[in-house]
Amino acid sequence: MGRPRSFDEGQLLDCAQEIFWTNGYTSTRIEDIGRRSGIGNGSIYAAYGSKLGLFLAVFGRYCDGRVALVDSVVGAHTGTFEDAVNNYLDAIIEDCTTHPDRRGCLMLNSITELGSRHPEVVDIGGRTIRSLEAILHRRVLEAIAEGELAIPAEESADLGAHIVLVSQGLIQLSRAGASTQKLRAIARTSSRMSSLLSAA
Repeated sequence: MGRPRSFDEGQLLDCAQEIFWTNGYTSTRIEDIGRRSGIGNGSIYAAYGSKLGLFLAVFGRYCDGRVALVDSVVGAHTGTFEDAVNNYLDAIIEDCTTHPDRRGCLMLNSITELGSRHPEVVDIGGRTIRSLEAILHRRVLEAIAEGELAIPAEESADLGAHIVLVSQGLIQLSRAGASTQKLRAIARTSSRMSSLLSAA
């Protein structure tokens, strides 16, 4: 059994996530996190072993949160498939434009920054993307079963993956400064494209 934490782990991870997300991994120091969180550097190192260990704890939790968010948004929607896609993309836009600094997605940012040096970051990110694709894949299969979409079942996973890809593109455009209006227009176009697959 691991040694019990002598601090509020959730509070530390929240603080560390904010700093890693804002500054990037390379520019973040344990001292910065310790100062902001009020938790001693020694306690952080004792709990996580290194800056990378702390980051991976933050990163894994963040990625799990993204999957939970998408599962909630997609699973809670009971309208048409086109409306469900639009609802999903709108939720992504709202989430990524909430931050005034348009910091993008911690997962995508970190894969870009750390992927070539730390394969575990790619592994966690890859599992997360596959989980997101699986959620959208299930929604596509539901639409096929209900007669909403006229595509072969063997193409359903590809459509789910495409929708996730669109959402990631919207996040990157947001980070590049695209207006919310432009992002929503792209999302609506992507959602309308699903109507081209509707069953006759």
